[in-house]
This record gives sequence, C-alpha cells and structure tokens, in this order.
Amino acid sequence: MRPAALLLALLLGDLVPAVGAVAQSIPDRRIFALGPDGMAAIPLPAGADLAYRVLDQAGRVVRDWAPAGPGGEIRLPAGGWYRLERRDGSGAMTVPGPRFAAGLVILVTGQSQADGFFFATAPERGAFPAGPEDPPAPPVSALLLDCRGREDCGPEGTVWVPVGEVLGARLLLAELARRLGPVPLALGAASWGGASIRDLADVAAPAGQRLRRVAAAAAPASAAILLAHGTTDTFRGTPPDAYQADLAIVVRALRAAGRPGMPLLQALLSPLDGPVRLLGSRRLATRLLSPDGGGWPMRWGLAWRSAADPEALRRAAAIREAQAVAARALGLRPGGRMGGVALGLDGVHWSRDGVREAARQAAAALAEALRPPR
Repeated sequence: MRPAALLLALLLGDLVPAVGAVAQSIPDRRIFALGPDGMAAIPLPAGADLAYRVLDQAGRVVRDWAPAGPGGEIRLPAGGWYRLERRDGSGAMTVPGPRFAAGLVILVTGQSQADGFFFATAPERGAFPAGPEDPPAPPVSALLLDCRGREDCGPEGTVWVPVGEVLGARLLLAELARRLGPVPLALGAASWGGASIRDLADVAAPAGQRLRRVAAAAAPASAAILLAHGTTDTFRGTPPDAYQADLAIVVRALRAAGRPGMPLLQALLSPLDGPVRLLGSRRLATRLLSPDGGGWPMRWGLAWRSAADPEALRRAAAIREAQAVAARALGLRPGGRMGGVALGLDGVHWSRDGVREAARQAAAALAEALRPPR
C-alpha cells in the first residue's frame, strides 16, 4: 500500500487488511481489567509464527516482540493508551492497531438513577450534561455501552466510547481518579431506566439481557455497584422477600463477570418526596420550571414541593430494609450514602446537584473497596 493511502486509512479509522485479526480482537478504547497481580490479560491469537509488540502513546516499547503466552494472551501492567503490532513468520508487520488500556473496569447497574449517569439529554430523569465547573474525565478512561439495535453495533452488542459530556459518569470517574491516582478507568452501563429487580434478574427481559451483555463484555470486571435501585419496586409494591430473592440472582450474574473476590457494592434506594407544583399545578411546574428543582419560584413561594405519599414512603422503607438484609446475606459493601442527595421536580429522580453528590458518594465507596490494602 502506498504511504499516502495507508495514512488515509488510518485517519479514517479503517484499518488495512494487514491489521486484520488485531483490529477485530481488540475494540478501540477497550480497557482490560487488572488482575489481583496488577497485570491485565489481553487475549490474542496464538501461534508459533506470531509475535506481538506493545507501544505506549509516545511510541515507546512496553512489551518487545514475543509470542503470546500458552493461553493465547499477553500480560500488561496498568497504563495506556497502548497500541499493538503483530508480526508473522514471514516478517510481515502490521501497523499499530486500535487504542486499548489496562486498568479498572466498574459495572454500574440499577434503574433510571444509574442509567442517568450515562446520558446528558434527559434532565427530567436525572441525566444532565457536565458544566464548565465540573472536572474533566481522566485522560485514559472510557464507557462501555449497550448498542443492541444500532446499525454500527458489533457482534457482542456493546461498544466502547469516550466519556464525553455526561455529568454522572464523568464526575464519578474524575473522583475515582482523584482518590486512586493515574490508573485507566472504565464504567460499564449495565442499567436500565424503570427496571424493577425482577426485570434485572430475568434473563429474558431487556434489562436483564443488557446487564448480562455489558457484564460479559467487561469481564473480568474489577468492581460492580448497584446504584440506588428500588423506585420501580416501591411503586409496584414488590414484596420484600421477592425483592431479596431477585437481588440474589442479580448479584450472582454480576459476580460471574468479575475477577475472583470482586467487590460488589450497593447504594440503598435514595429518599423519595412529593412533586414540585407551580401555583398549585404539577403540569405547570413540569413545563416551566428547571428540572434541577424549581429555582427562584421556589425561593419566592410561587412553587412548592407537595407532601410525599405516605404509602410510597412506607413501601420505600420496606425496600431499603430488604436491601440491607440482602447486603448482609450476600456480602455487599456499602455503595455510598444517598440520604442527602437532592431531588428534581418529580421527587424521584436526582437534580443536577443530586447527581454530583451521588457520584461523589459512589466514588468514595468504590475507591475504598478498590484501594490495595496497606
């Protein structure tokens, strides 16, 4: 291939046929989870006539030419972005393939509170864009998303993407980096808005399929967190014993995708409240007020938050108790204190500041679980 044509192919991200198996075996921006020994296993085609070399972002050699191990893998320390070269028995060498890294991969599951961490265009459901005052995502970080149904979706049904401007995920990653240091970080979106615990447990339900699809693509995950789940079960009146039984199924599915001893955290269902009304009208408040919680009409007494439904509060308390009982039985670690997280207009989903506080709480809990013992 002529140099100009090769350069064009690389700029367009259309790796030439010579890269072939390397490009297909590692999705761009994938982050491989570190094992207990601090090394990540990168699966690759093995063969006596195949050798691999790994370069860092500056083009320095991290792993010099050598075959893959007996298990068809190479092992790398924390770092990235790496690029891989391959050489066959004839001496033909590939150009560097897609970017990848070795670091920590965290699964996040739940319903809309968790799902809102990965989107920026639905403030009424707690999904906000990051603002100029919010810290950037770490330089080597990524999100793992479900892409089933999209034309550009690969055979695994998932895609690795840049963090972008989503507030929840970006702040969670930034806080983790601040606490853990410069290790590559990834979040896997194994959540589904509106999903009950039965939906997540059921392998035939869309929510359950997404959880397992994303978990499989992230495996072996470094940690997992169930983030403030339970609002749908509160409103449906799910019995506490049924909630605990299905939660155990979800926990087994997450642990099956994790490394040995993977920490699994649970942030309990966050508080619920009544909706905000503007001049006595909930519809008027929804149409005219900021999703953040009301703004100046609240301060001037033109809008106010209605009293919460006592029956909903009773059911929410029962779900939290079921979560606490299950945590003790299943060995779940605390996933952050969500009791003070601010709510938006509907009294269910988080406001922008609520998302920020939830991200900080979850990051503190995850960092404590992931930090090596002293």
